[in-house]
Amino acid sequence: MVRYGFIHSKEDIKFLILFAMDLLPFPVGFSTIVDLTTWCDEGFGYFELSEAFYEMVPTGHIEELGDGGEAQYRITDKGREAIRVFEKQLPYPVREAAQRSALRVVRQIRRDAAIHTSVTERTEHDLTVRMEMEQVFAVEMDVVSRAQATMLERTFKSNAETIYQTLLAAMTADYGNGKEEGST
Repeated sequence: MVRYGFIHSKEDIKFLILFAMDLLPFPVGFSTIVDLTTWCDEGFGYFELSEAFYEMVPTGHIEELGDGGEAQYRITDKGREAIRVFEKQLPYPVREAAQRSALRVVRQIRRDAAIHTSVTERTEHDLTVRMEMEQVFAVEMDVVSRAQATMLERTFKSNAETIYQTLLAAMTADYGNGKEEGST
């Protein structure tokens, strides 16, 4: 299979990983690294990326943080030093794509961190779903089943901004008050 792109060697993939991780303000999981870097160039695949990434943990360029769940990784000072020395080996279009990709990933992570849902079960068929977008709005809805609660949570997490705009439009619409002028 012919691959197009600027990145082909394992060393180039490592430079791209380090460059991209240096743009992130917080540790991330490997799946985020895959998302971040595969948008930058078509010259390599998942397996080459995985091999290059996991070789840099024992060399001290990337540090693994264990909190349970998916492992989180961050670039180390050694990794930052390496990228400062070899940054120019990455072609300019790849560096630009990595910067755009990092911005996209950071926005998505921050967005996801600001959206919360919870379900409170009062009785078997009386549940309350709380959906919140931090410091913007929260709404609670009563539902009759766990399936409905799950559907609301999933929909809210995927569409919180659109739901907010829809609610705002509904709450600020001029419905008229139904009363004639001068009546009490």
